[in-house]
Amino acid sequence: MKRRVFVTAFFFLVFLCGMAAAEEYGTEISASVDHATVLIGDRIKFTVYIEHLRNVEINFPKFKEDKIGDFEIKDSGYRDEQKLVGGVLMRRWYYLAAYSPGKHQIPPVEIKYRKKGDKDWKVAKTKALNIIVESVLPKGKTLADIKDVKGPLGYFEINWFIVAGVLVIGVIMALIVLYKFRKKPLPLKLPYEIALEELEAVRGNFLKTSDVKEYYAGVSDCVRRYIERSFRLKAPEMTTEEFLTSLGASQVLSYERKDLLKDFLSACDLVKFAKYMPAKGEMEAVFLAAKKFIEETRGR
Repeated sequence: MKRRVFVTAFFFLVFLCGMAAAEEYGTEISASVDHATVLIGDRIKFTVYIEHLRNVEINFPKFKEDKIGDFEIKDSGYRDEQKLVGGVLMRRWYYLAAYSPGKHQIPPVEIKYRKKGDKDWKVAKTKALNIIVESVLPKGKTLADIKDVKGPLGYFEINWFIVAGVLVIGVIMALIVLYKFRKKPLPLKLPYEIALEELEAVRGNFLKTSDVKEYYAGVSDCVRRYIERSFRLKAPEMTTEEFLTSLGASQVLSYERKDLLKDFLSACDLVKFAKYMPAKGEMEAVFLAAKKFIEETRGR
């Protein structure tokens, strides 16, 4: 019984001593790579692992010219993980690349550490890691077959028959494309077609603005411009009275159409100058009268 107590006490003391030593010196450092053989320019992930107690400070080295040995540092990252029991697991990784084939070595990396409150740093090193960098050329091939850059061709080295043939073919193809996609001229519109389009535009604008005076002025101007284009009469420049007087002596319109035009223009002047407010039916009648006049006189 006493022997068991003694053994238990002995191991307990050893455990306490181990804990005390771990609290002071409990820092473990290691390193690894994801590939031991790579091609020129391929990236290697070099990772340094540091496991330490929480009361230990860690000092990472700074690499000059962003290089570790023969390898260039392309990128880096880190991650710290708080362990449930013991301390902290730190990871520092570096993406390295080499640009000359052969056997290379990632040299030992010195990590400084000390207990918080201490002045002096202690140093631990990772193990050196050997890396083989292979050429991208197939095995057995050399660079002897690479030729120098050839200079520009001389005048007599150019095959001018081929150049001329290419130019001729290019010109022919350009002419074919231009002929195929050329814009065809739009057919000219007749005076009555223009007048009907203008008339519809006036009605469309009235539906947006509801301006009665502008509506009547627009309808009147459409008819006047139509008469000028069709019968060579300066209708837009005359008053209604002057226009009707000149029209009376003209033989281009029948008496019925002259009367229709007189009633139409008088109705427009009544709204334009006498501030008469027509009913909705009257506005539609004016539009229909103008349209009827244009359609009935388009062949004259």
